[in-house]
Amino acid sequence: MPQLLPDLSLLIPFILAGIALNLTPGVDMAYVLAKTTHQGKKAGLLAALGISLGSMVHATASALGISALLAASETAFLTLKIAGAIYLFYIAYKILTAPSQNHRENKEHSISTKSKNGRIILEGAMTNLLNPKIGLFMLAFLPQFIDAAPQDVVWQTLALGLLFNINGYIVFVVLITLTSLAAAKIKASRVTKTLLRWITATILGGMAIRIAFTNN
Repeated sequence: MPQLLPDLSLLIPFILAGIALNLTPGVDMAYVLAKTTHQGKKAGLLAALGISLGSMVHATASALGISALLAASETAFLTLKIAGAIYLFYIAYKILTAPSQNHRENKEHSISTKSKNGRIILEGAMTNLLNPKIGLFMLAFLPQFIDAAPQDVVWQTLALGLLFNINGYIVFVVLITLTSLAAAKIKASRVTKTLLRWITATILGGMAIRIAFTNN
């Protein structure tokens, strides 16, 4: 049976580092909190699930060596970076042009719950899948905590990737719960809601520019 987890001397620092990294503001956090603010707690949780699934794909790619191949191909890396930046701009545009709450509820009433939930999960997954830096991060971060025999390296990398994403989802659940409670108490005015939309869209747009124009 393969050795799935490293020794506690490595596992505990890995968990603590993972929690700290997942608490660091970034594209994922901005997107999830935006979904929570504009569409409610359930939408935020579904978006976080999609992000975790996308991150797990990157972890799997890292375990199989695909991320290393991507990093070695300048054209492939640049293409994925540009696609990711365009997608973030698209998300920012959607936030800015989102209809009012009542209009959205009437529109979504005609859409099946399953279809709506799937769309949110897919959006979250694509936010991560189109960011090559997530893949490179997994490629650099996970191996530091591996102590498996050569034949078990892939399995342990996958297990650590799964653990990292479980920790990340738990962090998101806490943040989403706090955000939804705050939003319910504040009952923001129309002006405040518009301001929050612009702030969120600006953050995502800025991150898109950073992704597109930074070299590493």
